[in-house]
Amino acid sequence: MEKKSIDAKPFRKEEVERIMNEVDEKLEEFIKSGKYKDVLIMMGNLGKYSLTNQIYILLQNPNASFVNGMKGWNYLGRSIKKDEKAIKIFAPVKTVEDVMLEDENGNFITDEDGAIKTRKIAVVKSYKPSFVFDVSQTKGKEIKAFKMDDKTTVEEKELIKAGLMSVVAKEGYSVSFASKEELGQGCYGLCNHKERKIFLLDGMSDLQEISTLVHECGHALAHNPYKAKFEGVMTLPDRDIKEVEAESIACVVCSHLGLDTKDFNFSYITGWAEGDITKFRKNMDVISRYSLELINGIDEAFIEDKKLKAKIEREKEKTETHEETIRKPRIVEAVAC
Repeated sequence: MEKKSIDAKPFRKEEVERIMNEVDEKLEEFIKSGKYKDVLIMMGNLGKYSLTNQIYILLQNPNASFVNGMKGWNYLGRSIKKDEKAIKIFAPVKTVEDVMLEDENGNFITDEDGAIKTRKIAVVKSYKPSFVFDVSQTKGKEIKAFKMDDKTTVEEKELIKAGLMSVVAKEGYSVSFASKEELGQGCYGLCNHKERKIFLLDGMSDLQEISTLVHECGHALAHNPYKAKFEGVMTLPDRDIKEVEAESIACVVCSHLGLDTKDFNFSYITGWAEGDITKFRKNMDVISRYSLELINGIDEAFIEDKKLKAKIEREKEKTETHEETIRKPRIVEAVAC
């Protein structure tokens, strides 16, 4: 019997608008009902998807916690249970276009011959459905997602820190340690944009150090002077808003790592309903994007470490095989003269 393929025709324009409106309404409902932190924890669980897709997933399956495509689940040794309904997500359909370059004053940049310079960029033209399934809809090999706990090794903790540092290093930031006297009383970390340096309090526990590092990485990524300001909130000064955004990024990443998030308190977020929800949603996209950057940085550190260990193991086996061949006695047959 031939297996039917899942229809993946592009979303109609009116269908995209309808779903986007539902997503915005759901996000506004979360914020106004005091569930902002729940959204952040959800973002940690569904980290590899955009905020729009994360909320769209929850609209279809409110209990979704770990989703993947069919091929992804098959790779992990699991298959889809019979009669399970796929969860739709948006997959962008992109085309490459030439875009004219402008300087900081909005003037076109030209070459020596007076022709306007261009560069190729990928532009989203439309969206088509892609299909995923929650882990509860699958069966097979047991999946143990990495979560930090008392059994987490020193090596694993160092890989997490290395992954985080690699992300901010691309923005030109370095990470170093400082004393309590240098940072000030009650300060565990500091991000200096002018010097492009992140300072962490020396002597913290591994868990506190990672949590603080994530927070300061959030400042480095989202609060660069050249980045857009946090918008949509009328009740807090700029400095406090930046702290909320960095703390939000930290909550997402810490949730993804399985760290305790009870100390993250966002109860005052409901007071932001008087602000501009449309602009506030853009802030959530920023939080989602930078959180994903940090999560991907951590994942890449573990992947590279796994590759390195596999390479070392192969070299070791090759050496042992070669040595065994040398030690093995050669049998020489007697030849009659």
